[in-house]
Amino acid sequence: MVDRTESTATTTVLYVIVVVVAVLIGTVLAPVVWSATQASSGDSGDPTVSVITLRAGTDAGPVNDIKEDLRQARTNESVEGVVLRIDSPGGAVASSEEFYLAVNRTAAQMPVVAYVEGTAASGGYFGIAPADRIFVKPSSTVGSIGVIVSAPLSTVERSEAQSKTYLRTGPDKATTEKDQLREQMETLHNAFVDTIVKHRGANLTMNRSGVAHGEAYIGPTALRNGFADEMGDLNSAIAEAAARADGIDGDQYNVEYNQPVSPSGGTIVLSEDPARVDGNIVYVEGSDDGGTEFQQPYEFHAVWGVPVTEDAREVTNESE
Repeated sequence: MVDRTESTATTTVLYVIVVVVAVLIGTVLAPVVWSATQASSGDSGDPTVSVITLRAGTDAGPVNDIKEDLRQARTNESVEGVVLRIDSPGGAVASSEEFYLAVNRTAAQMPVVAYVEGTAASGGYFGIAPADRIFVKPSSTVGSIGVIVSAPLSTVERSEAQSKTYLRTGPDKATTEKDQLREQMETLHNAFVDTIVKHRGANLTMNRSGVAHGEAYIGPTALRNGFADEMGDLNSAIAEAAARADGIDGDQYNVEYNQPVSPSGGTIVLSEDPARVDGNIVYVEGSDDGGTEFQQPYEFHAVWGVPVTEDAREVTNESE
């Protein structure tokens, strides 16, 4: 007769052994399973088209985020092409140039296709100029090639008074005149136009002066004058990037969507709460530490529109 107590004890021991073995197997295989899961979510090494989205102006914060997205695309061996999905009216000239340089560097390594979701104007269009192909919709707006300078009226109207406020090492130190601003603005404008002609020259149906005129064009017009290449949507742009990529065969590729860059792009660390936030601009209360503050005398913008300030006034080349 079988001793039930002994049988139960044997069963319990076997059960414990099975559980222990299962735990050990799980411990050994868990990293492998986790790694395989991570690979299937975008790190598998399969050829990939990376979609990078800019829905903001080309100011420093958003552009820094886009530059990082493009850097990651260039350094990721699985990424074979990039689609730039853009809706941007432009922004400061300095950061717009940074945007352009990052796109140009990426286009030298892999296909870059631009899709104008809404607007790619001024600095926004400057940035996508190196793209191998530009897709638009009928409602898309592109162009507006030009530069705007913004400066406090005191900068250009009280230059003589400024020269009597501080001792300087030279007569031109920290002074600004209208003619100087016009000359610098013209230099930046020519560089902007040269860049567009360099990258789009074979497609443009207008001469250099036509490009420099600064007009913005909707999709169908942009196709006719060469500011854009094809009518299509995001999927059309993705398919074009994949077709141009050497490492992609047919439809055998993944599509990776990066987190869209919005006007809140960029990180600003404040020691206290801001007094007011307006888009990319954060206003803080001035400190009372008695230190001297210096204001940048003027700023250049490549933007579709006119900066609005309380004392704004248009200064053209004809005005005195």
